[in-house]
Amino acid sequence: MDIIRMLALKGTKKILLTLEKVGKMRYSEIVRAVGYSTTTTRALKSMERHGIAKKEVLNEPYRPVAYSLTDKGRKLAALVRELENL
Repeated sequence: MDIIRMLALKGTKKILLTLEKVGKMRYSEIVRAVGYSTTTTRALKSMERHGIAKKEVLNEPYRPVAYSLTDKGRKLAALVRELENL
């Protein structure tokens, strides 16, 4: 799947811009911010596969995970914001 198709997945753009604004977020925080979970999971996995987001397993009980943008992800977020302003 290429970057354009990844961005077309429901919720991906919102997740991308939310992570850019907030920084590292737990999965549950992302779900609350974007409002859906099955598509959120699919979008995050796709973002991770494309090197846009990175997943970190936190050293806490129940092993929660947090996501943040990579350098590539921050560049993509800036491009998406720029396109929205056209």
